[in-house]
Amino acid sequence: MPESFKPDCSPSPSLSPSPSPIRPRRRTSCLLLLGALLLNALPVHAQQEAQAPLVETLKRPRIALVLSGGGARGLAHIGVLRALQELRVPIDMVVGTSMGAVVGGAFASGQSVEELEAFVRAADWDAILSDRSPRRELSFQRREDDRLVASRIDFGVNLKGVTLPPAAAGNSALEFTLTRLAQGAKSEQGLQQLPLPFRALATDLLDGQLVTLSDQSLFLAMRASMAVPGLFSPVRVDGRLVVDGGLVRNLGVDVARTMGAEVIIAVNVGSPLLSEQELLSALSVTDQMVKLLTTQNVERSLAELRPQDVLITPAMDKIGLTDFSRREQALQSGQQALMAASPRLQALALSELDYRRHEDLRRRPGLAPSTVADALPLGRLMIDGTGVTNPAALKAIASEQGLQPGRPVTHAQINEASAALQGRGDFDRIDTQVIDDAGVRDVHMTVSEAAWARSRLRLGFEVESDFGRNNAYALTLLHSLAWINAWGAELRTLARLGSERELGLAFNQPLGPGSAWYLEPQFNYRAYNTYMPLFFSDLAYRRSRAGLMAGRRLGNWGDLQLGYSHSSESYRTSGIGVAFGFPDNSEASKESGPEARFRIDTLDAPAFPGRGYFLDLHGRRLQRGDQAGEMPFEARAMAAFQVNSWAGHLYAEYAEAAAKKTATVPRPRGKVDNPLGGFLRLSGSRPPLPNGASSLAFTRLVMAKQFAQMPVGLGGAVRAGFSLEAGKSISLGRPLGDAKLRTAASGFLAVDTRLGPFYLAYGGTRDGDSTVYFFLGPQW
Repeated sequence: MPESFKPDCSPSPSLSPSPSPIRPRRRTSCLLLLGALLLNALPVHAQQEAQAPLVETLKRPRIALVLSGGGARGLAHIGVLRALQELRVPIDMVVGTSMGAVVGGAFASGQSVEELEAFVRAADWDAILSDRSPRRELSFQRREDDRLVASRIDFGVNLKGVTLPPAAAGNSALEFTLTRLAQGAKSEQGLQQLPLPFRALATDLLDGQLVTLSDQSLFLAMRASMAVPGLFSPVRVDGRLVVDGGLVRNLGVDVARTMGAEVIIAVNVGSPLLSEQELLSALSVTDQMVKLLTTQNVERSLAELRPQDVLITPAMDKIGLTDFSRREQALQSGQQALMAASPRLQALALSELDYRRHEDLRRRPGLAPSTVADALPLGRLMIDGTGVTNPAALKAIASEQGLQPGRPVTHAQINEASAALQGRGDFDRIDTQVIDDAGVRDVHMTVSEAAWARSRLRLGFEVESDFGRNNAYALTLLHSLAWINAWGAELRTLARLGSERELGLAFNQPLGPGSAWYLEPQFNYRAYNTYMPLFFSDLAYRRSRAGLMAGRRLGNWGDLQLGYSHSSESYRTSGIGVAFGFPDNSEASKESGPEARFRIDTLDAPAFPGRGYFLDLHGRRLQRGDQAGEMPFEARAMAAFQVNSWAGHLYAEYAEAAAKKTATVPRPRGKVDNPLGGFLRLSGSRPPLPNGASSLAFTRLVMAKQFAQMPVGLGGAVRAGFSLEAGKSISLGRPLGDAKLRTAASGFLAVDTRLGPFYLAYGGTRDGDSTVYFFLGPQW
């Protein structure tokens, strides 16, 4: 730099200790000139980034995007973001309620429009809105509950009365989705650290006041604002119990104004009110009440808009709050509505270069802990919030997922451990905090025990009819009492009342806190009565079994048992036939011996699975008095599959039961619990006589296409499908090869209801038998 251009920044000489009035001016000019020289020395792109926010602030108004709630209708917000991107309209701050908070929070955290669109299209919304954790996350015991009782009507019972679950949909699937949407570890980032200022709105459930979430984590803000009453459970934030913000402020215009917004782009996707003709049930009236509250506060917010603000109202009259299957229509509606307002937005658009600078700032990495190493040695595993549950047992369960002190753990393993604990069904939610310090990873889990879950009762109904003489019904109750002791013992009681009576007890005692090894004493009693028109007689059947099994859980997907059991069986004939000389072949028998069982269950749904496998191998060695021991064996296997909207399974079964002496009247079912005959077991054929089959082989292929979805809280998919079936059976110890192979087929309408799968079907055999079925209850 030439000497003549160097500034004189040296202090001015002075004879007086008092400061010279000229010196401040000289220092100020020197500092300004020095700052200009340093800025000139920076690379060009660095100057542009440093200047971009200042230039935008000086040359254009600050723009806020205000997004309302609306469930599936809120997916239109992503279409709005797509159109804003095409018009190059910048967003300086975001305010969101419910689904608007979910989309707005993800956008403010740096997600691109393309990433949001891909996420929405790939998400399994049916699973997210399900009334419990995804089945792949459930413990093996909870999966076994599905096989025993297909219903999903659960509630807690105790000395104080009945306690209902806090929500119709499970929380874990939603929370897992929000974590993924907020890019995993970035979900723990505070709202103050986001690239764009963001506010999520919620409602205090106790006093109805607006709660503006501004300094919580991104995940907590999204989750709290999304807590739709009755659908998802409330969330505690800073000591306040909060729910969906749409009850008091579905469109946060005033909040955006307090953040400094000069222009507001408000997107209202709220549902329209129902007409009088649509108010047909108590559910629709309740829905209308919530919509009235939301509509009234939205009207007040709309009145606060100023002439320079822009209101976007996508046309989505036919999209309901839970119609996530119509996501493409919602995305398109949002984009079209914003484009219709493009003449008013053109004045806010930036040049291509300035908009790219603005987006680069919005998508900067931020301060989330996602930059740390993915795997670090585990330091401490802390579990707080336990009351009935035992932290030591919970830590043992988490250690099965790899959370062991000193071993490297990843964020994925931590999520799997949290899901494993959630899958036990004991907790409303589990909050997990990961702290990385000095190369060590500490994990802090805070559990919220479900008040209704320790003593829970599942209520089920089973109905079967061929609209003729063959009718069966049952009321089924399944009670589970968990955490009887510190090791996590559980008592499960099954009672079935109806055409067939059953009482079953199983006490599962882990051999240590949370241990995968256990002992299980078991007891089961079954009885039924039936009329045999051929013999003009009634038959009463009774069977009881007691056993002690030692077993080991194989993760949450399988189970192995070895043990010893004793059973007794009796049947008695009575009635007019016996009185007139037909033989009375009443009999009682006892048998005992060792047995083994191996089970695998990875199916994704309790009613109509579309993915996964099921295997049940059960063998025994029975001894009846002085008779030689016999080895009856049963095997069942299923492989489920899904192709687009088609789902189905391939099922196979083989059973070889113990032989009994020949009888002159029909015999009870013996050791085959599911003989052939009836719907999906050679459909169209008559249900089996009580004597059943001593040996059988059976297979079927079932396929169905989903064409509708039940409302959230009432059930799942509605399907139409068919089955192809083949099997053979033979009685009294004869070779199975001597039996005739029979084939059958059926067509059906299936609805996955909360009471279990419902079927209306027509089945027929190749021999010409056919019948219509009405069926409610488990099938696989």
